[in-house]
Amino acid sequence: MLKKCLYTALNVIKNGFVKEKQRFKCKSCQYQFTNISKERGKPLWMKLEAVLLYMSGMSMNATAKLLGVSTQSVLNWVRDFGEANYEKPAPDSAMVVELDQLWHFLQAKKNKLWIWKAYEHVTGRLINWELGNRDSQTLSRLLERLAKWKVTVYCTDDWKPYQQLLDEHPDGFHVISKRETVGIERNNSDNRPWFARFHRRTKVIPKSAYMVEITMAIFAKFRVNGSIELLRNWRLSLLS
Repeated sequence: MLKKCLYTALNVIKNGFVKEKQRFKCKSCQYQFTNISKERGKPLWMKLEAVLLYMSGMSMNATAKLLGVSTQSVLNWVRDFGEANYEKPAPDSAMVVELDQLWHFLQAKKNKLWIWKAYEHVTGRLINWELGNRDSQTLSRLLERLAKWKVTVYCTDDWKPYQQLLDEHPDGFHVISKRETVGIERNNSDNRPWFARFHRRTKVIPKSAYMVEITMAIFAKFRVNGSIELLRNWRLSLLS
């Protein structure tokens, strides 16, 4: 519980001073701590620094060299942070949802992985995503979760699985038009420069689908639906 809370930036608030050092408190578990406490391993500000660099397009290898730690340590910090902050927007009503896929790979380009994404047209939120093949089975899993959103209109390109599943979908009208998927196309283009593992040509090759899932969660919460400034400000407060 403590490990998770320390990584959840939104739950931490300032709570007075101890020996002229800022004290913090986790609203979830009520744990209080300062940056002078003797903790095992690297300080919390360094772990947040690694996450921020990862979210800004730097590879784990480069981040590890910059901070003077191992690549495995950076991976562990990013993974722990992603697990602690993994969440998708709670189902609500969504008038218009854009659907599209982002091409990716695992270890080698022949091992293709597709990230199917659902983007809310009005609010600009990334409300859901699904990893898998570029087929109707993966799309079905995504649509099953989107059924809770009471979608009125689905906007897609002319890829065949969309037509197979959405043209007869009882809960939403299907629009096939590139003009109506500009928002999610922009979201796809943001995915690549902000995270090195999504670069098309790079030595940063993801090893597992799980880390891709964790990265998508971080991307959605702090780059699309929220603000990375929350983490930057928290990191600065730990250094003050």
